[in-house]
Amino acid sequence: MFVYLFYRTEHTLVNWVFIQILGGEPFQNARIWVNTRVVLNGFQMYSLPEALWILSITLLSKRYILKLGQFSLQLWFLPLLLAFGFEFFQLMHWSNGIADFNDLWGALLFWSIGMIIFPEREPKISLFQSFNIHTVLCSATYAVVYLAHVIN
Repeated sequence: MFVYLFYRTEHTLVNWVFIQILGGEPFQNARIWVNTRVVLNGFQMYSLPEALWILSITLLSKRYILKLGQFSLQLWFLPLLLAFGFEFFQLMHWSNGIADFNDLWGALLFWSIGMIIFPEREPKISLFQSFNIHTVLCSATYAVVYLAHVIN
């Protein structure tokens, strides 16, 4: 994960936060060091990390539903919706970044792995019904996926 930060633009929200905390020069020095020692292709650099985050969110979300008044949403569907939503917004130029069908295929594949290979046997519960490490991790993972997107 740490290596991934140095392959992304400084305008990625997580990198912007890193630069604000540690400064631009340490970031650039680390980026040069990593880029000269670790060689990644385009899929590994851009699509695979998102696909792995989709897998993580899927695994953490499958046991939960999100209740909003009378409406309830099963969260197993949300990771796929987010992945396709991000790509659609990029395609329409409503958000920064470049729409990439490799991102869609990777997200669909890793979401399917999470749904098929690791079935959820626990009953569905409301995400915010109780406060525990699992609900915190589930919510935090969505925040990480948001932080991985380009801000300008």
